[in-house]
Formats: sequence, C-alpha cells, structure tokens
Amino acid sequence: MSVEKKWVIDPRREPMWQAPDASRKLNLLIGPDACGAEHFAAGTFHLAPGCETMPDIHPQSEELYYVVSGSGRLVMDGEEFRVEGGMAVYIPAGVEHQSFNDGEEDLVYFYVFGPPEPGAPRQDREGWLRLQ
Repeated sequence: MSVEKKWVIDPRREPMWQAPDASRKLNLLIGPDACGAEHFAAGTFHLAPGCETMPDIHPQSEELYYVVSGSGRLVMDGEEFRVEGGMAVYIPAGVEHQSFNDGEEDLVYFYVFGPPEPGAPRQDREGWLRLQ
C-alpha cells in the first residue's frame, strides 16, 4: 500500500479554524504539519467586515498576500494602503502589518510566508474553534 502524498490540497477537505471572537478564520493549507513543506507556509485568511487584526510582525520571514476578495486597509510600517480583490502585497521580514476590513464582505487573503517562524502556529490553534 502506498502512503498518500499531500501535494495537491483541496481546501474543502482541510480544517477551517475560527478565532474565539469570530472575527477571523484561517485555513492552513501548506506547512510542516499539513503536507511536510519545510520552507514556507500558506493558506487562506478571512477577516470579517468591520474587524481588524492585531499588529503582526515576522522577524525572519517574508510574507505575500494575494487578495482573493473583499477590500480594506493594510497598514505596514505606519503607512496605509488600500487593498482589494486581485491585488498582491509583499511584506518584507521585520515589517509590522495590520489589516482592517472596512468593506461589506469578508476580506480574504491567500497568504504565503517563509520560512515559517520558529514556534509559528500549526494546525491546532489554541482557543480557536475548528469549523470543519
């Protein structure tokens, strides 16, 4: 019998996690736990209308967002940018960033960051509710 290789991932078959306050959802698709990727992590991030993230910084990792849908504001190193579906965002390592959804639908990012930070969250997110 062969071992299943997780090289093609269907997000509908992977866990979706919701923050305790229901403002954010996360689907971790690529990473050490998800499929054995060692050099980057990726997934989707959903921010509900009227909500904001906490300021975040990855001291050793670059990050990429592709805005799948929605619109909002992204503050990076104190500078504000408008983001909307179809845009790509590059966040250098060490740059503080924070998202604000001022639109009427979820602001959805496909994110990639690498390398994964030491101690970065894995599949089991403390306090988060597994939706599927």
